[in-house]
Amino acid sequence: MIFERLRLVNFRNYRDVVLSFSPRVNVFLGENGQGKTNLLEAMYMISQGDSFRYSDNSTLINTNTSESVIQALITQNDLHYKLKLGLSKSRKVLTLNDKRVNSADIRKIFASVVFSPESLSSIKEGADHRRELVDELLVTFDRKNAQLIADYRKALKTRNKILKNFLEGLQDKVVTQNLLESLNPQFVRLATDLTHARITALHGLSKDFNNAMQYISGNSSVDISVEYLVSDQNAVSFTREEVENAITKRLRELHDAELSSGTSLVGPHKHDIVFLYGQKDSRFFCSQGQQRAIILSFKMAQIVYHRKAHGTYPVLMLDDVLSELDKAKRDALITFLHEINTQIFVTTTDFTLPESFSLDQLRVVRIKDGQILE
Repeated sequence: MIFERLRLVNFRNYRDVVLSFSPRVNVFLGENGQGKTNLLEAMYMISQGDSFRYSDNSTLINTNTSESVIQALITQNDLHYKLKLGLSKSRKVLTLNDKRVNSADIRKIFASVVFSPESLSSIKEGADHRRELVDELLVTFDRKNAQLIADYRKALKTRNKILKNFLEGLQDKVVTQNLLESLNPQFVRLATDLTHARITALHGLSKDFNNAMQYISGNSSVDISVEYLVSDQNAVSFTREEVENAITKRLRELHDAELSSGTSLVGPHKHDIVFLYGQKDSRFFCSQGQQRAIILSFKMAQIVYHRKAHGTYPVLMLDDVLSELDKAKRDALITFLHEINTQIFVTTTDFTLPESFSLDQLRVVRIKDGQILE
């Protein structure tokens, strides 16, 4: 997969810019707050359907305008794809070769992996950050999982709407319970499928994850493992049937609590992932540097696994990550990037960084205040 060209119209701090790229390494260079990350965000959105930053549509649209547009030309397996994403405050319209598609459709075709300061901090942040890491892995593991994730989110949204309507007095208890009983079989099936898919993907990544951690840390004896928590119980070895039983049981137990809270309290949107370093919970027993090394290794393993599964590497986007790492980890990551044949995008304020790549196919794009300085 190669980004050939990108155009942004009224996206964040860009009025109207067009960029072409090197098929190998592209460095977005500039001071903080100039729009480097905005470029990566646009590229990720057009190839994955969603942002890797927490934002709503209104924050994506340039001030004093009502709509923004992202357009891209992507080449993959000698095929050319024309993508367009139109954004207004209330809607998002995504097209592929002039035909309307959804995010799941796009994620089945294109693969992008983002390294960001937020992702490197996901161990000490909330469980939603760690779930995002694993769901990104799911699509690497099997691109059909993009549809599974979308289907689960849709069922969850419907279920939450039913519970919210009851809490707000828009429907009585009998109607609410009847609606939940009709929806729950589908919800449990999707929740079970998604949970089991996460567990399967984590098992599949285990060897590459340990290898990457040993490479980054320079310690061949370091041991990394993962726990997948369902209602505070480690379910990493659960069969699909055991997952289904656990979710069904928990739904019964929290039925009244869900009615009282007006939201779904059971399902993979409530699960957690714990990274163990030497059999100890990395949230409490690892330094910040070790935590970053774990997530860095996790994403490196995801890239290696993608190559094994699909025969190609995903596009890599590094958002000011190298400055977050100490010299040893930074050098190890750059060496790793040199060894893989894929398109790479890097944002940085470090004007010496391009020298670290020393590649013929290197493009440096200087950015200032939403303007491209050629």
